[in-house]
Amino acid sequence: MTAPQTNVERQAKRHSPALTGITIAIALAVLAAIVFAFWPNPDDATPTAASVEEAGTQVGGISAGEPAGTTQTPPATE
Repeated sequence: MTAPQTNVERQAKRHSPALTGITIAIALAVLAAIVFAFWPNPDDATPTAASVEEAGTQVGGISAGEPAGTTQTPPATE
């Protein structure tokens, strides 16, 4: 079954606002995807060599050279 009246120019004029809105929404979605893909995230930053070395020497308050379970106690004063 075909449409009773096919006036392509009039249909294009009537659908123009909807098609424009869809085009703008797609363009904004692509722009947002690009921005979020390249947005810097400080929590995911690649560590520098100096920060890796510093973190390796001091882990959890215990130096890397000390065996686990040893604690440093201050000298007793009388």
